[in-house]
Amino acid sequence: MKTYNMKETAKKLGVHRQTMLAWVRKGWIKPKRDYRNWPVFTDECIAEIKKWRSTLKDDNEGSIIHKS
Repeated sequence: MKTYNMKETAKKLGVHRQTMLAWVRKGWIKPKRDYRNWPVFTDECIAEIKKWRSTLKDDNEGSIIHKS
């Protein structure tokens, strides 16, 4: 099973590594850990994140976000 580190996963998703770290800190994504306790992602994890992101985009399509 191929695993990807944070940088490789961010590149596959088209986001910055810091964005990925923020998602982990907020608990929005839960990476697996390697023997050094570093976050790693599998192809399955990446597919789940892509699905999650697409649902967010679909929910916000056509909506206006107001900041207070």
